[in-house]
Amino acid sequence: MNNFYLPKYDLSMTLLGGQSFAWDFEDGYYWGVTKDKGIKLKIVKAIHELPLLHWQTYPEKDNFNFIKEYLRVDVNYPKIIKKIQKDNHIKAAIKKYPDLRLLKQDFEETLLSFIVSSNNNIKSIRKIIRSVNRRFGKAVNIDGRKTFLFPSSEVIAEAKLEDLLECKLGFRAKYFKNAAKYLLEKKLSKKIEKMSEADARNALLEINGVGEKISDCVLVFGLGFDNITPLDVWGKRAFAKFYKLNPKMKYEDMRKWISNYFEGYAAWAGQFLYEYIRNL
Repeated sequence: MNNFYLPKYDLSMTLLGGQSFAWDFEDGYYWGVTKDKGIKLKIVKAIHELPLLHWQTYPEKDNFNFIKEYLRVDVNYPKIIKKIQKDNHIKAAIKKYPDLRLLKQDFEETLLSFIVSSNNNIKSIRKIIRSVNRRFGKAVNIDGRKTFLFPSSEVIAEAKLEDLLECKLGFRAKYFKNAAKYLLEKKLSKKIEKMSEADARNALLEINGVGEKISDCVLVFGLGFDNITPLDVWGKRAFAKFYKLNPKMKYEDMRKWISNYFEGYAAWAGQFLYEYIRNL
């Protein structure tokens, strides 16, 4: 295992909230998977109570560049927090969850995972994805623990629909499979990283099963756009309750209001408010 200094980082709220469905917490560690690696994380207190991230990647060991990018450890977190503290509502959310962060996940995994999120809850999404991983993903050994990785788009695209349905995907199965096929046919993964926010959103909305909320989740959690707030039921509820926005406001209009208000960091503010109202 490796260590590096990582202050002000709440792994629990960040990994187990609504950003990612790839993590479990057992035996004092966070265990996660992507399509090509397993990850094991833990915050430990060292000399003088300094927080250290205890980490390792599998089967390729010591992939620090991946850890750094995935956890977004290089962002200027104090600057972001200072910038978004514009009112008592967001201040209360930050006080409640002071070290919440944003992740930068693999684009394809993020897209496919959030397709599973349609009309679903976090517990169910995680269960479905674990089932998909066991059925279609490669097995990897993480310190004696057999874990199944997220399957590649190629594997999902070639999977039989009836096999996907056995993973409890329900009506999402056809969207899940067709999205994987679309990614391969359009070679979207190579193109979208270079697109603007607007172009990337339009490209995502071309995929059957992807609406405005899912596209914004992918833009934030899979592509790293900081000034977008995905608006699910909880997100809309937060901005209606705290900022008196009309709950019947068009999705695009609400998103633009939030982006303008938080001036570059709507994704960060939105995640604080999402967790805050969801756990009230």
